[in-house]
Amino acid sequence: MWKIYRKTKEFLARPQAPLIITLVAAIIIQTTLIARASDTDTTAAAGATTATATSSLQAQIDANDQQITDLNQQIATYQAELQQVGADKKTLQATIHSLDLQRSKVQAQVAVTQHQINATQLQIQQLGGEITDTKQTIATDQVALGAYLRSLQKTDDRPLIVQMLSSGSIAQAWTDINATMQVQNEVRNEMQALQTQEGALADSQTASQQKQATLASQQQSLASQQQSLVATEQSKSQLLTQTNAKESTYEKLLAAAQAELASFSAFTQNAGGSKLLAEQTSCDAWGCYYNQRDAMWGSLALDGTKFTLASDGCLISSLAMVLTHYGYKDVTPVTINSDPNNFAAYYPSYLLTTISVDGVSATRKTAGIDATLATGNPVIVGLNAYGGTHFVVLISGSKGNYIMRDPYVANGKDISFSANYSTREIFSVAKVVITG
Repeated sequence: MWKIYRKTKEFLARPQAPLIITLVAAIIIQTTLIARASDTDTTAAAGATTATATSSLQAQIDANDQQITDLNQQIATYQAELQQVGADKKTLQATIHSLDLQRSKVQAQVAVTQHQINATQLQIQQLGGEITDTKQTIATDQVALGAYLRSLQKTDDRPLIVQMLSSGSIAQAWTDINATMQVQNEVRNEMQALQTQEGALADSQTASQQKQATLASQQQSLASQQQSLVATEQSKSQLLTQTNAKESTYEKLLAAAQAELASFSAFTQNAGGSKLLAEQTSCDAWGCYYNQRDAMWGSLALDGTKFTLASDGCLISSLAMVLTHYGYKDVTPVTINSDPNNFAAYYPSYLLTTISVDGVSATRKTAGIDATLATGNPVIVGLNAYGGTHFVVLISGSKGNYIMRDPYVANGKDISFSANYSTREIFSVAKVVITG
């Protein structure tokens, strides 16, 4: 706006400026001076306040960024130590140390996310100030620009011949008209500047919306990290309970768990491999049939380990099938696999005898096949087959003639047990007891 003021003042200072144009120029100058006088005080006060607030916000953002940098260095240190512990011999003390390191790492990650949330909130506040300032500038410029346009309209409404006759000479008239056009050009320039400010406002508003989305994502990450922290602490407590805090007990349990998972993998490899299958899940009045190699979950890591559901998920899939028989229709192998508390703290991929799912506890207890099937309840049987071990669900039958749901065989729903295995291969039998 000040450019228009200078142009108009130069025009007014001319000794032979026509009266009408002189009056228009005077109005423009008066409007500008009044607007500038009013705006200067307001802008100066607001500008000082805004500058102070912006500086304070930026200082806080910088402080959070520095904390994030420091914490990330700590996390890198914890990760390096975890890798070293993982490379060492598996002992109870090493496992406890690993859990402690993991807890410290997650705590640092939680702190990082909290600082990220703080920084994002400050950035949103910073953008809010920018948006408010830009809106105020636009409003002020719009008022002043409106006055200029109304003043120029008075000149534009006069025919060119009238403007020429009111001048002392034709040359002077052309000079006056040119001066008026220059003022009009400056008005157009200010209108373009106003459009630029409006564009900047739109950009700030978009940035603010993006930061809001970032904030929501960070808050979700924080909730997940806090859950992970609780799970890590629970794992340490479970480890000490499951091993009775004894190294000998730990070594015995670990060896058994490692042997079972290796045996699952051997069965899968010798039986035909862990190739994924499509359209395997089928539910009926009995419950659901699940296949460990189902493409919907077969490639998922078994409790975050090197094993997969396709290669080592027979027991999880069998247990999920039995739970659907008892009315828990929403339970799938993924449901069980997604809860780390269902696995041994000393060997994550080893499924515990008692698990929690869908708000209840399910425990595998030793039982007799025929006696349990006679009551209408299924049993989960362990098999020594194909050079490894495998679990299937027997749902009916007696004296060796059983109908089963096999989580490995393609479309293994309600097929003959004896057509695939022998009762001599059975090494364990369990029924599932559910408690609320």
